[in-house]
Amino acid sequence: PATPAARAPARERARAKLSYLEQRALAALPAEIEALEAEQAALRATMAAADYHRAGAGQMAADVARDREIDALLADKLERWTALEDKARGAAQDARPA
Repeated sequence: PATPAARAPARERARAKLSYLEQRALAALPAEIEALEAEQAALRATMAAADYHRAGAGQMAADVARDREIDALLADKLERWTALEDKARGAAQDARPA
């Protein structure tokens, strides 16, 4: 029988796999990122319009705040995507026979 120390590497490899929720998150991230990028592009196009100054200070402040919020969301989602991709890549390498 294997000792607890001998079983530890197998447990570590099992943890390296993506969970079901992580797999779903990884699959959804590209579409979420694309949607945020499209929203940001539309918002920035609106803000770049020649008559945007007529929108009023409140709307302009809200648009700038939303643009910053989208930047933060994109950074978070890209970081999450990278982490999940790295984890999936590591699990795939661990699964290959030596």
